[in-house]
Amino acid sequence: MKSLFILRKILFLLLLQFLILSAFAQHKIFLLHPTVGNIENMLELIKQKVIDIPDLEMVGVYHEKEVSDYSKSEKYLKENKVAHYTLMKISGVLNTQNIYHENDCTPAFKKIVNEADAILFFGGPDIQPAIYGKKQHLLTVVTDPYRHLMETSLLFHLIGGSRNPEFKPLLTLKPNLIVRGFCLGMQTMNVAAGGTLVQDIPQELYHVSTAEEMLAIDVKNRHHNYHNELYPGCDISWGLLHPIKIASMGYIHDLCLNMGQQEPYVLSSHHQAVGKLGQNLEVIATSLDGKVVEGVQHKIFKEVVGVQFHPEQAPLYMPGSRFTNTPGNDYSPNEQLITEKSMAFHMKFWKDFSEKVRSKKDKVDSKDKG
Repeated sequence: MKSLFILRKILFLLLLQFLILSAFAQHKIFLLHPTVGNIENMLELIKQKVIDIPDLEMVGVYHEKEVSDYSKSEKYLKENKVAHYTLMKISGVLNTQNIYHENDCTPAFKKIVNEADAILFFGGPDIQPAIYGKKQHLLTVVTDPYRHLMETSLLFHLIGGSRNPEFKPLLTLKPNLIVRGFCLGMQTMNVAAGGTLVQDIPQELYHVSTAEEMLAIDVKNRHHNYHNELYPGCDISWGLLHPIKIASMGYIHDLCLNMGQQEPYVLSSHHQAVGKLGQNLEVIATSLDGKVVEGVQHKIFKEVVGVQFHPEQAPLYMPGSRFTNTPGNDYSPNEQLITEKSMAFHMKFWKDFSEKVRSKKDKVDSKDKG
């Protein structure tokens, strides 16, 4: 009898602890592809107050058939006692025929939209062109097909697209949900909406086929560090900083109003780009020469924004970080962004994100109270 009483007391205390934690976790963000690297980046942005959202709960989302070993992420979270970051595994059959329709994953997608204050899509490898109805170029390298099937389907469920015009997007019921896509995340957004991709920027947009030819192009119009191909085995940075050109209207334009910065430097590493624009998407930034789309925004769901660069990379905000362009030639991305007066743009990007997440949840709470 006494042991039963103790057991009930323990269960009560556990339930009480859960309720207390749930009460404090007032803001929830869902993050796709929760690798250890992506988790570390987010934790560092929060630590540095680049992202400033109190009582934040983060949920990393992945499909059970993805290539990445997410047991490493589970181990990392456990060993580092990371609070308010959990993983959500999605199951179900996906293929190129059903991703633009309701499918096995639809219930999970609805749950995400119902609970989320924001959803973030991160960078990664090439999407299989079959998803957007094209044949695969020899330079397209697909390494994680199920990740692309799931993330494309989730984004299609969010915003809809021309491949199934009768589908009612989930954001119709939550039109101001904050959605951000970085690099691959933006490309996936475009594909989900019915668009296509340029499968290789050097060959299709600049009509060159060697690293030397790309390095002869103005560095301001490069989108990948091609020194990697010339110095195999050397510790060469995966990306490089270059300026972008902001459109005369749209999210990034509004973000930069009164900042005096219309060509901020950003961190990029990609050989693919937006081709045909997806349904209801508009271009809000390009490369300086106009050849590469650097930002898109949804015309109806205004908080759905994709950028072809990487503002989520923590080294950008860490003064001690070093990148290497060529052997023996390194630099601090933090210092260069400050020199080019582009750090303010990056900080404003995350300040705007943080403020919107906070105010969005506050509005829901005040409405519920009323």
